Amino acid sequence: MRGLKQRQFLTDPRFRSVIWIDPTRVRLQLGSKWPVGRERLNRLERFVPGALLGPLRAPIKHAEPFAIPARHFSAAIPVRDTQRYRRIADALDHADALQDSLWFHQMRTQLRDTGAAYYKTRALHSEDEILAFLRDDLLGLVESMRENGFDGSRTGYESTAVIMADGSLCKTGSGNHRFCIAKLIGLDRFPLQVVGAHEAWVKAHLPPSPTVEDVLALLPEVEAHNSAPAPAGDRVTPAPEAPLGTARPRRAGSRSANGHGAG
Repeated sequence: MRGLKQRQFLTDPRFRSVIWIDPTRVRLQLGSKWPVGRERLNRLERFVPGALLGPLRAPIKHAEPFAIPARHFSAAIPVRDTQRYRRIADALDHADALQDSLWFHQMRTQLRDTGAAYYKTRALHSEDEILAFLRDDLLGLVESMRENGFDGSRTGYESTAVIMADGSLCKTGSGNHRFCIAKLIGLDRFPLQVVGAHEAWVKAHLPPSPTVEDVLALLPEVEAHNSAPAPAGDRVTPAPEAPLGTARPRRAGSRSANGHGAG
């Protein structure tokens, strides 16, 4: 198991480890797709100065194993409990009055405190820019995904997941805004790139020294397990359509086209 690394899946140009699943089946979010490396970096940060730690980050991430020790899964939380999911859900609830949304208020506070509000590395310098981001980028992406589903031609398959001990999936890595939107609007197909698995799943399903091909051969079964309809009590009720005029689809080249903007 020591020889099989996450990087072998992330750098596959054919995205063979991408499976299409029902996002309502994915209940948990682990956060970093490098839980083992993150633990190592946290330990090193206690003793190694930041300037010296920087060059170590890439090698540590590149060494991330495919088989993830069980202890790391204790950090997983329900997707619905993440701040990201709550902000998007609240913004959809306030689609006709985005100035009353939680995300707008958080960004406005940041704007007042620091002079700019940020979405990732994008700086917004006024309340009008914040509203335009929420209206055009966020709601524009929601409407695009409602109409077209996930458009793989417009973005890479950077949304990643790891396999839990029981064969279910746990969301990790980036692409989290698109994933949360897919859950909220009841999208039934969404791509996740499998980049790791619980050590118990690896032990139960793979040979002692597994290869990438060994894992890929099992992914159709994982895909089927995570594509069946969720139990009635677990399925997310699709969010209502935004009122007309609140979010029009952006055209090709726009930041809020499917796969861009608030993704």
